[in-house]
Amino acid sequence: MFRFPLLLTLLLTLLLTTSASAERLAIGYYANFGDLPVEQIPFRSLTHLVHAFLRTDDAGKLVTTDAVPNPALVNLAHNNGVPVLICLGGGRTVQGLEKVTAEPALLEQYVGSVVKLVTDAGYDGVDLAWEFPRNRTTGAGFTKLLASLRQALDAAARTKRRQPYLLTAMVPGNSFFGDWIAAKEVSPLVDWFEVQTYDFSGPGDTIAAHSSGLFPAKRDPERRWRSVSQAMDYWAVERKVATQQLVVGLPLFGRTMPVAKPYAELDPRSTKEHGVLGYNQIRTLVDKEKWTAEWDADSMVPWLSEPKQKGPVVAYDDRNSVQKKALWAKGEEYRGLYYWALHQDRMPDGNHWLIDAANSAWPVR
Repeated sequence: MFRFPLLLTLLLTLLLTTSASAERLAIGYYANFGDLPVEQIPFRSLTHLVHAFLRTDDAGKLVTTDAVPNPALVNLAHNNGVPVLICLGGGRTVQGLEKVTAEPALLEQYVGSVVKLVTDAGYDGVDLAWEFPRNRTTGAGFTKLLASLRQALDAAARTKRRQPYLLTAMVPGNSFFGDWIAAKEVSPLVDWFEVQTYDFSGPGDTIAAHSSGLFPAKRDPERRWRSVSQAMDYWAVERKVATQQLVVGLPLFGRTMPVAKPYAELDPRSTKEHGVLGYNQIRTLVDKEKWTAEWDADSMVPWLSEPKQKGPVVAYDDRNSVQKKALWAKGEEYRGLYYWALHQDRMPDGNHWLIDAANSAWPVR
């Protein structure tokens, strides 16, 4: 006998599953310390906006300012069809969160304050940027905080709005910190994880390796872990988090290192000579000061060197490498991409070159 209702049910389930797995996230971090006017946020290129940061002080209290919370920002995003999450992070937030999660009464009070701020300002959820749990105690605290936030946000949603509030979390791109996160316990609590697939190299390292190479570099003695592909494999393969719950991070900035060439040894006495440049600043070095770009064929990312080749060098992403990362992430069936931070990619022509490049390779809509 032909069972039409059963067949229809199976077909609808298949369609819904396919639709959900095909959804591509494009998450932009709007930093309140940046210089990007809210009117210049590229809403058409984004699916979600994350407002950073809502800081926590050493005593475990939220630090509000004239810039955070920002109901006007939320309203503008909503008028453009983009949900907004408030990001817990920045400053001494790590110290505050460690204190909060060590005391049950303080945790309850803290979560209540966060949820009240979310509902009062009209945010659509919370993004946790606890960078990062560093031992068994703080790893357990990370889980407790997310569980408490999930419960409180769900309760608020039942009375404040028709759809659930979002809860997301940034996680490290390496096992050094990642092993302290209980992925199996935390995964059901969050809508997605943003994997910090950058800052792989910096002042604390011994070699000037690329900070966000897509693949391992043969010249890098620590190539076993230092790449976007390996960071994502760590979470998807080793920690068994579903690829559709993982978002790949794209830095809209580069890291300067005080050496004459890539992969040279770093002098530990020169840590203060490291720096950060937005992509818009890097383009100025290329266009006006004639710095030289070099393609790293192993890592599929560029380097920049000053004209006299005496240093520093800049590890960064350009439109070519961003397109390759976007295509790779799409092929690996990850949930999408996030961009840190929007103000660093705003160009004189009014466009966001790196975000546009990512969207050309992997369209948002």
